[in-house]
Amino acid sequence: MTFTTPLALLLLILLPALAYVGWPRLAYRRRRDTLSLILRLLIVLLLVLGLAGMQISQAAEKLAVVFLVDASDSMDAVAQGAALDYVRAAMATSGPNDQTAVILFGGNALVERPMQPGTELGQIGSRPVTLNTDLAEAIRLGTALFPADSAKRLVILSDGVETVGDAAEAARLAAASGIQIDFVPFQRQPAPEILVTDVQVPTRLTVDEAFEINYTVESEIDTEAVASLLASGQTLARTRLQLRQGENRYFFRLPNGFPATGFSDIRIQVEPVDAAADGFYQNNRLSAFTEITGPSRVLLVRPAGEAGEEEIVHLLPALEEVGLAIDVVTPDELPIGLAPLSAYVSVILADVPASDLSPLRMEVLRTYVRDLGGGLVVLGGPHSYGVGGYFRTPLEDTLPVEMQLRDQERLPSLTLLFVIDSSGSMAAIGPSGYSNLDLAKEAVIRSVDLLAPTDTLGVVSFDSAASWIINPVPVENPPALQEQVARLRPGGGTDILGGLRAGADYLARAPTPLSHIILLTDGGANPAGIQALVEQMRVQYGTTTSVVAIGDGFAPFLQDVAMTGGGNFHFARDVSTIPSIFTAETVLATRSYIVEEDFYPAQVGDSPILTGITRVPQLHGYVATTAKDTAQVLMRSPEPNADPILATWQFGLGRAVAWTSDATSRWAGDWVTWEDYPRFFSQMVRWTITEGINSTLEARVEQRGEEAVLVVDARDREGAFLNGLLLNVAIVSPDLEAQTVQLFQVAPGRYEGVFTPGAEGAYFIRASGQPIPGVTLPAGTTVAQTTGWVLTYSPEYRLPKSGINLTLLNDLANLTGGSSLVDRPGAVYAHDLPAAGAATPLWPGLFLVATLLLPFDVGVRRLIVTLGDLRRLRAWLLPRLGIQPPSIDETRLGQIGRLRGARQRAREDLDATYGSGATYGSGATYGHGSAPYGDVPSPVERVLPADERQRPTPAAPPEERPAGPEGAMAAALAARKRARAAE
Repeated sequence: MTFTTPLALLLLILLPALAYVGWPRLAYRRRRDTLSLILRLLIVLLLVLGLAGMQISQAAEKLAVVFLVDASDSMDAVAQGAALDYVRAAMATSGPNDQTAVILFGGNALVERPMQPGTELGQIGSRPVTLNTDLAEAIRLGTALFPADSAKRLVILSDGVETVGDAAEAARLAAASGIQIDFVPFQRQPAPEILVTDVQVPTRLTVDEAFEINYTVESEIDTEAVASLLASGQTLARTRLQLRQGENRYFFRLPNGFPATGFSDIRIQVEPVDAAADGFYQNNRLSAFTEITGPSRVLLVRPAGEAGEEEIVHLLPALEEVGLAIDVVTPDELPIGLAPLSAYVSVILADVPASDLSPLRMEVLRTYVRDLGGGLVVLGGPHSYGVGGYFRTPLEDTLPVEMQLRDQERLPSLTLLFVIDSSGSMAAIGPSGYSNLDLAKEAVIRSVDLLAPTDTLGVVSFDSAASWIINPVPVENPPALQEQVARLRPGGGTDILGGLRAGADYLARAPTPLSHIILLTDGGANPAGIQALVEQMRVQYGTTTSVVAIGDGFAPFLQDVAMTGGGNFHFARDVSTIPSIFTAETVLATRSYIVEEDFYPAQVGDSPILTGITRVPQLHGYVATTAKDTAQVLMRSPEPNADPILATWQFGLGRAVAWTSDATSRWAGDWVTWEDYPRFFSQMVRWTITEGINSTLEARVEQRGEEAVLVVDARDREGAFLNGLLLNVAIVSPDLEAQTVQLFQVAPGRYEGVFTPGAEGAYFIRASGQPIPGVTLPAGTTVAQTTGWVLTYSPEYRLPKSGINLTLLNDLANLTGGSSLVDRPGAVYAHDLPAAGAATPLWPGLFLVATLLLPFDVGVRRLIVTLGDLRRLRAWLLPRLGIQPPSIDETRLGQIGRLRGARQRAREDLDATYGSGATYGSGATYGHGSAPYGDVPSPVERVLPADERQRPTPAAPPEERPAGPEGAMAAALAARKRARAAE
């Protein structure tokens, strides 16, 4: 018997005090007080023992087994299947008192089966991370599953290839807990392996500098392969290799170097000609990172075609005149990856609609500005901002202006009808992962948010027939209307005319001065009557019609429909741009977002952009927007609108500028001949260029297991340590996921932070900060640096030559007294481990008994129970228990019998003491057959029925007998009394 909290036993000193206070002191209730005291002392004793954690220790004969099954990539499907078969074979031999748990592990560990009895393993459902092997985490998780009252065995089924964690340390902790680790080694099927083991590239290069890239390829067989050199996702060179068994060294030479500045991830990829000559594909590529330095360059994006050239005909030479290096591309040529985009210090969009930029390109632009500190300048035009479909896109997030006008009163009321093709072909899933119909729904939902409560919205769907999804109603409850849009479902044929007729029937009585139809279809239909109906609506109701065609299979007459309807024709080659097209059409339909009037912009703010700018020329138009709350408006239109013309803000680590007019002769005709035109737009671009790479910071990444450690060394220009900095690092992963890591100073001038990389590839890192309050940096010192890092393939794919690490498995087993259980599944449940001591706690029972005794203690002290109470209880209880109580006669006879017995015993006692017929006192006698006290019936006779009473017989004269001692004394006392009375 043991106690978990023995200090609680000190409370036993209360027992003597309780005994003293409660000791019985009144004679008439001594028995009750004594019983109450005993109960109280017993209750207190039970409570103290329970608080002390009283328990009984005994040896347990149960066995608990945890299987750790390796599910990482180094174990192929055959090896994993064999491991699970071993588990099933072993579990079949378990006893009824044995318990089993199963854990699958790779880079993490998951409980597949909790600890429980049983002899069968069900279907496997756990899917751990497979690109690493963390055996230590699996051991720790298995240790936590063991019950305390069982012998413990942990069985590892693995190849022993540990890539992260410290399994030996975890095994030592298991040994301290009395756990024995056994193992069963498994090995993937023998297969030749080719892997790239090393890539060496200069860490810093200048533009057009010739350089070599050295790389090493290991092969287990002689075979032929093709090696490719990729930079920022583009293939630069390819060559054929004759691989020999063992280590092979090769190089690529680039005599012309890289043409652009920035950071670039260099990747070597080797593909065997014979696919059967390689096991893992993950280790066939390896990357490195380099920085290409040179003059800063700006990327200018213009619309495609001749119209796009007109947008930059004055801007491009003006920027080059002031020394900016400009690269001109169309939206389709805008880099998608961060690596090529980081070669530019700023990006300019000149009247580029959102529909020409895929959502991915806009997302990259946002990440480039927010997390890499890049610059963005957006120039207006009739295809930009709200009329360009920027609403609810990453571009709107990045810019300092909103696309929606907050002053809705300046917008005329509009009736907007969406005529949506819901034929079966609209259910096709595109590259975006969404169906065409889903994108149409999203487009309508976005457009609803652009409408005012005074506008009217209607949605018609058509397949083989037309039907109203939303009957034309005022946009007073946008959420309810957006919810109704979800009812769109794909159907059968394509009846465009039916859908337009439904809209025309309503437009004949439309209550608003403006009306517009947006027709969306992905195919053709019978054109008869369609153009005539569209023209009729335009002439009679003033309704314009725009057409959005999806895919290359659209009917050519749809372009004529848009022209006849006075609207726009959009060919959505990339269906993901449909929402941007719809929002642009919705804004255009109001005819109020484009403001074409002559005005002089009013300067309302101060900024380096306006340095040296005194009086600006007249503008002839702009796109109306709304400045965001944290934006700085530098120029605005005249009252009453006061729309922003030039607005700036800091977005994350970068800067963005919105110029809502254009830079060409359309609206800025007086500006292109202005002498300060080059200065104004070059200062606008230069303001967005943040500080570049600075030698005060030197950042690098060290990989430690599954974690990556950012190490930043900070020094001033003289090499002295910079202490007391508040440093934050923005990290952008290959899949454009951004995270911010705070760095902490760990040594003079050194700062560290930890993050966990998820995907292989290039990571872009932007470190920036400021001194803590009270610390002053040397003049001219900035705290910022941009760099990169590449996460290569996991060590999981660098297999040992034997394909199995028996040394590690044997070491783990030896630490705990275990061994190999190869081909011995029956030995897993052998009861050959020391019996574990099991402690059974007694405090629940002790507390229960104390609780049950408490009412008895109260009852003994407060309640008085008599024989009459017991009789009444008996009389109440017996019928309810189904027992017949005795009759009254039987009760009386029982009482008579008891009384007669008592009388007989009394007579026998008297006869034995004084003899038969002795006389007492005044002559009353008790004898056999005599009636006491004359004719008065005896107590026994009084309880008898009248007919059963025995009448007393007259008493015979007493015989003269010598008086006994008691009689003589009584006679003497009586004589003395009479004498006193006579006197």
